Amino acid sequence: MPDYVHILPILITMAAVICLGGASLLFLRGRNNRSRRLLACIMSAWGLVYVVRIVGMLLGNQDLNFTSTGVTAIFVLVTGNLYLITLLLYPLEIVRPGWLNLKRTILLLLPYATITLFYYFGLYLLGQKPLSLHDMGQFMEHIGEFNVWYRLLMLLSIIAYLVLLFRLIWHYKGFYSQWYRNNYSDNENMNISWLRQYGIGVMLIGAAYFWLLFDGDTHCLVVHNLTVQCFFSYTLYKGLFHDNPYPEHFFSHTLDERLQCRRPNPGWGGEFESAFLKKLPAYREKIANWMIKDKPYLNPNFKLMNVSDILPLNRTYLSRVFNEGFGESFSDVVRNYRIREAEWMLANRMDIPVGQVGELCGFSSPSTFHRAFVQSHDGLTPNRFRKQAGAE
Repeated sequence: MPDYVHILPILITMAAVICLGGASLLFLRGRNNRSRRLLACIMSAWGLVYVVRIVGMLLGNQDLNFTSTGVTAIFVLVTGNLYLITLLLYPLEIVRPGWLNLKRTILLLLPYATITLFYYFGLYLLGQKPLSLHDMGQFMEHIGEFNVWYRLLMLLSIIAYLVLLFRLIWHYKGFYSQWYRNNYSDNENMNISWLRQYGIGVMLIGAAYFWLLFDGDTHCLVVHNLTVQCFFSYTLYKGLFHDNPYPEHFFSHTLDERLQCRRPNPGWGGEFESAFLKKLPAYREKIANWMIKDKPYLNPNFKLMNVSDILPLNRTYLSRVFNEGFGESFSDVVRNYRIREAEWMLANRMDIPVGQVGELCGFSSPSTFHRAFVQSHDGLTPNRFRKQAGAE
C-alpha cells in the first residue's frame, strides 16, 4: 500500500486543520451559544489527536504515529469508543439546550467507563495483559478467552450509544419543531432536519472505525480520515449558522418543555384558565387589529414575546392565543400576513423588484419568500402572480 502511506500524512494534516480551525471559528461565534461552544470542544479534542499523530510523524515515533493497528487493538478500542460517544453530546445540546452539565455528562459516560474498567479489572484478576492480535487468525484463535471476547462486548456497547442518538433526535424533533413554529416568525435557520445527516455521518465514522479495528491497515485509516473530514466540514457549516429557538439553559431542570413552561406562573389556577378562555376572542381581535394597523410582522425578527407589548401574557398563553384563537401556530399566522402584504405589493407596486418584495414584507431572504409564496399559491411564483395581476 505505498500510495496510501504517502497520502495519509496529508490527510492527517488536513483533518487537524479542519478540526482546530473549525473549533476556533465556533469559539469566536459561540460566546453566547452553548451548542457552538460544545461543538468547538468536540472538534478540538478530535483535532488534538491528529496533532499528536503529526508530531509522531515528525519525530518518527511509531507509538504516536501508527499507520496500522492490530485487530481490536485495545488502545484504539478504548479511545475510539470514547471519541464516538463525544459526538452524541452535540445533538443532545441542540434539542435540549442547557440540560447537559458536568454531573449529567458523567452519568452518560458511566456505562462506557464501567464496561472499560471491568475489562482491566478482569485482566488483573486473571493475571493477564491485553493481547496483541496481528490478524483475524489470531483473533479467532483466542476468541474464547476473556481477553478477546470481552472486546466484542465493548464494541457492541458503542452501538447502544448510537441507537440512543437516533432515539433522542426522533423523540424530540416534533417538540422542537412545534416550539419554533409557536415562538418565531422566521425559523429558517432553526430547522434540525440536518441532524439526520449528522446521525448518518456518525454511523459512517463508526463503520470506518469498526473496519479499522478488524483490518487495521493503512487504507482503513485513509477511509476513516476522509470520513471524519467530510463529517466535520458539514457539521461546522451547519453549526455556524444554526439558531436555537430555545432560550439558553432552558432545560437546565427538565427535558420536558411542557413542565418548564408551567414554572413561571405557579399561582395561576383554574380561575385564570377560565378567564383566559372567556377573553380568548377579545385577545384574538386585539392581535388582528394590531397586525393590520401597526404591521409588526414587517420586522424580520418579529417573535412571539413581542406580542406581550399589547397582551400581558406569558409565553405559554400567548402561544395558545394563536393556536386556539387563530387555529394556527404563531409562525403560520405571521407568514399569512406577510404573504397578503406581498400580494398587495406585487399587484400595486410595480416599481419594486420582485426580489425586494419579500424582504420588505418581513421575510429573511428572497429564497424564504419565494418558497413560502409558492407553497401558499399552489405552485404560482411571485413573478407569475405579478404578471397575472398586471394583465387584469
